[in-house]
Amino acid sequence: MRSIRTLCCLVCSLVVLGFMSCQKQPEPQKIAFLAIGQSNMVGIGDISSAEDTIVSPRFLNLASTENEDRKVGEWRVAKPGNCRPGYYRPNYLSPTDYFGRTVLEHLSPIDSVAVIQVAVDGCPMRLFDKDLYQGFVDSCQMDWMKNEIAAYDGNPYGRLITLAKQAQAQGWTIRGLLIHQGETDAYGPHWPNQVNRIYQNILTDLNLKAEDVPVLCGEAVGLDQNGVCAHANPTIDQIHNYIPTAYTISSRACKVSRDNLHFAGVGYRRLGTRYAIKWLQLNGYDVADDTDSQLQCETGNPGDAFAVDAFIREQDNKLMVAAAVSLASVDIVSYSGATLATVQAEGKRTVEIDVTPYAGEDRLVLNIHAADGNVVNRQVNR
Repeated sequence: MRSIRTLCCLVCSLVVLGFMSCQKQPEPQKIAFLAIGQSNMVGIGDISSAEDTIVSPRFLNLASTENEDRKVGEWRVAKPGNCRPGYYRPNYLSPTDYFGRTVLEHLSPIDSVAVIQVAVDGCPMRLFDKDLYQGFVDSCQMDWMKNEIAAYDGNPYGRLITLAKQAQAQGWTIRGLLIHQGETDAYGPHWPNQVNRIYQNILTDLNLKAEDVPVLCGEAVGLDQNGVCAHANPTIDQIHNYIPTAYTISSRACKVSRDNLHFAGVGYRRLGTRYAIKWLQLNGYDVADDTDSQLQCETGNPGDAFAVDAFIREQDNKLMVAAAVSLASVDIVSYSGATLATVQAEGKRTVEIDVTPYAGEDRLVLNIHAADGNVVNRQVNR
């Protein structure tokens, strides 16, 4: 009797094991992201903690340049320096570092994330346009930029596509395009149109669908950090009006380096985390954003004649106005309708106004006059 009972238990165990082995196990996801831009995508963020150098082996970088620590087309753990080793220090942070880490935290333990990063300091967006880049390369007069472009065999876009196709052939799925560019040329509608052209080329060349590959565009260092290229943000903030699957990533409160152009290490951490949160939210993950990620140009309106950003900087009580076009003047109006002052802009795109004399006004209405006669209205709160 005991032997029969034992045999029955053995048979049942084999049946259960057979059933379990027949159940389909989840396939690991291999998710890759493309990243392009200029110096803030290259990144010069200082490494200030051990945490910055501890990277999961499931977060990878497909090398886009040659160096003593990498070869083009070889996979490496995505330790800082994902674009290329820096001129200022061998390892540095860029937006992709904490983007990849943050995305990975919300995926299954069997999933992996990779970045393919191609960026050139100071370059215009057209350097990534496969039909226009050669004209820029031929006319470039800066030796340092020529050297950076040469690291991609003279064609950064071509290198990006070659590596992306390699990743696809190795089982990776392209799931997003990260951009940090615009300090050089994001000052009018030509810029989002060019971004769209490049995006469409990428979708076609890699056989991708727009709904599967959102575009995430980071703002330049903003007026809140005295950014020297903050007047690019009104244009960058309009990207969703040109590309339905494109979204702006705020740079508000991202700590800046001493040049007021590049982010500091902690700034890149916050910015990269915001890129990740947006991607996760777009893909159905319940992730709260607690990083104060309001856009620099919160009140943008597709019907406006031009893009403009305006807010009061708390530390010195200065009204900051930055537009994508040359400005003629700014009317400061009380909420009751009384004109308090008119400030001449003299063709500048950025205007700084001391609003201390209007301390009793909780809200100010601005009539912002462009040099071409168009007017945009904004309300700012203290």
